[in-house]
Amino acid sequence: MKSFRTWWSVLPASALVLSACGKKEKEESAPPAAGPVAEAVKAVVGNPAPEVKALSPGERAAMLGIVGRLSKDTESVLGIYDGKEIVKRLKSLKTWGFIREVAQAEGGTDPEAEITEGAVMAGKFVGQEIFMATGKGTAPQVKHLMDLSRRSNYFQMRVLTQAFAEGAKTGDFSGMDAATQSSMLELAKELGKEMPLIEGLAVPPVLMGIKAEDAETLGMAQQQLASGLEMAVGALGEAAAPIEFTKGGAAFKGVKIAGTFLATTLEQGRAEIDQMLAPADVDKLIEALKKKNIVIAYGSIAPENYLMLYLGDSEEALPLVDKVEDSLAANEGISYVDGYKDKKIVGFTYAEKGLTQSLVAGSLKDMALGVRDGLTGSEAFGDTRELASLLELVGEKEDALIAMAKADTSGGLIVLDEGVKFELFGGVDRGAFDHGAAHKLSKLGGGEGVLMFGNWVSSPEYNKRANEYGEAIIETGYAIAEKVAGLNLDDNADFAQFKQGFGIFNEKFRTDTIGIWDALQTAEAGLGTESALVVDLKGGVPTIPGLPQELIDGGKFVRASVISPVTDRAKLQESWTKVEGSLKNIFKTVSEISGNEIPMQKPTSSERNGHTAWSFPLPFTGDDLNPCVTVGDKWFVASTSKLQAFDLIAAADSAGEDKTGAWFEFDFDALRTFSSDWVSLLEKHGEAVMGPNYEQFKAEIPRIQKGLEAFAEFDGISLSERVEGGKLRTSFHIKVR
Repeated sequence: MKSFRTWWSVLPASALVLSACGKKEKEESAPPAAGPVAEAVKAVVGNPAPEVKALSPGERAAMLGIVGRLSKDTESVLGIYDGKEIVKRLKSLKTWGFIREVAQAEGGTDPEAEITEGAVMAGKFVGQEIFMATGKGTAPQVKHLMDLSRRSNYFQMRVLTQAFAEGAKTGDFSGMDAATQSSMLELAKELGKEMPLIEGLAVPPVLMGIKAEDAETLGMAQQQLASGLEMAVGALGEAAAPIEFTKGGAAFKGVKIAGTFLATTLEQGRAEIDQMLAPADVDKLIEALKKKNIVIAYGSIAPENYLMLYLGDSEEALPLVDKVEDSLAANEGISYVDGYKDKKIVGFTYAEKGLTQSLVAGSLKDMALGVRDGLTGSEAFGDTRELASLLELVGEKEDALIAMAKADTSGGLIVLDEGVKFELFGGVDRGAFDHGAAHKLSKLGGGEGVLMFGNWVSSPEYNKRANEYGEAIIETGYAIAEKVAGLNLDDNADFAQFKQGFGIFNEKFRTDTIGIWDALQTAEAGLGTESALVVDLKGGVPTIPGLPQELIDGGKFVRASVISPVTDRAKLQESWTKVEGSLKNIFKTVSEISGNEIPMQKPTSSERNGHTAWSFPLPFTGDDLNPCVTVGDKWFVASTSKLQAFDLIAAADSAGEDKTGAWFEFDFDALRTFSSDWVSLLEKHGEAVMGPNYEQFKAEIPRIQKGLEAFAEFDGISLSERVEGGKLRTSFHIKVR
């Protein structure tokens, strides 16, 4: 199992509109890793960190706005800057102009005109800067919430399993509807065991704010915020005590909801709560609540026109300071910004190591254990000891896979530079890639007409653990299905159909399915850890009946291949022997079930330079469109095109360069050229395939061509993950000319 790290979640959703913004600027070296190498980051041989002049706290503050006023121990920040400039660049694009033109022609409305009035007003409030920051103590609270969520998942699965088991015993599954509510009651009953977790919960210090366009706009926003808070105070009555305080040069007004009030409120409803919790647990809960104050306040910094809303458990926790020397701008954890002094930064993120670490968690272990404990004592499924062991194994394998993840301080920037760049520094390394291994296939994506290219070197240990985790999930899922299929619920039509289908699979296909899975594992053992994905637009058009010869001769078609080095050809041969045997059995079984003889097809082969391409004959295909596997002593290729496979093998021996990590590229030029060529071809010879729609298509050609011309400003997309200076680096670039 060779995976590509899922890191998109680090991108703020509000930054997606930046995908087409920006103009060419002079390239600048990437910034260095932030601070010293974190001990949690595994030592790998990666690229050295480029040398960049360190900036002063004042210089960083000038780049990052509110960061110069946030305390040095602030644990997380998300900031978006200069929304007006973002909108301005977006509106300057030819693509946006084309979208407006189409909208006006099709719907009679101009999307820009419709949003202009609202955008002008919104720009006064959020067009300069918007941010959210959390202060010291956030990481433990996030961990508490994650732990509470895990326990909730456990209880929910336990109660659902108990409800299903009871329904299987009685034949009545109506209790499943109330199972979720019951799981919450179960969770409440277990609060005594989770009391340290409950006692540790508190409102983390959260500061949100905007930078208004001018003092007048600031006053308007402040008045609206004050009015809203006054309404909340009126609703809370005596529970909310007015407070005023100053922190970091900003005066705040708001309310404090005392924990004693919350505890008193809970005490008044104790009779009902005592039915769910043990009296001693209720006592602990009330005592814990007495210490849980809630502060809600708003404040402003007049010179910079900042308006802020604060939520926390105390005034002291508000993460603001007076001096830039005491601010987050003086924290070397954000030194990754130093290499971008002369760039247009429109987004900034930061999360200290503890907060990043608190988010590293699994998803199935607690649910699996909930199912296990839900089965305890049930007689509906017979002996469940083996199933319980498998459910525990899922948790063990998940823990083993998660143990490979290394967390570090995380930082990110959104930069307008030849489009938009999302730069991530640090964060979580899941261990999926060998960042120190040099690539041998990194130049395979440089050819003309290549639409998409990816290249990475997998971590053998990660692959091993991921496969074991996957096997545990599959085996456990099968064991659960087997238990369910053994129930006596034949009067249920849906269940009877499931039972019949499972019985057929179990009796006739299970052994061969396992054989194919085992064969794939054997094949993986015969391949190297590097892989490259190549998708190009140079294939021949399939000879489909009814398709004009001019389109077949003049058109191009998509081709895709994955190539890896061969380390043990004998294992690949062994894998195919296993697959072939299992497939023959499957075809034989299908023939028996259907009553029609469906013989196993014999693969055809062709050879070039010591490599043999194997494929099954399919109608209306040729060498450029026929799924095949090409193998030799050096290279293995799984492809949709025999010709592409041979071409990649010929280029593979000299395709390496000094590159490490994982890379992905998408070329808009190749897509645009491909589309334009097909438009021209269909204009000349498309009547035979379009029929009555041909004239309508011809009428749309000017608009299509105009759209393709506008689309020319998009160059490509690139995504990379590597290690620089011992620190994980991830870059995502939507390049615009």
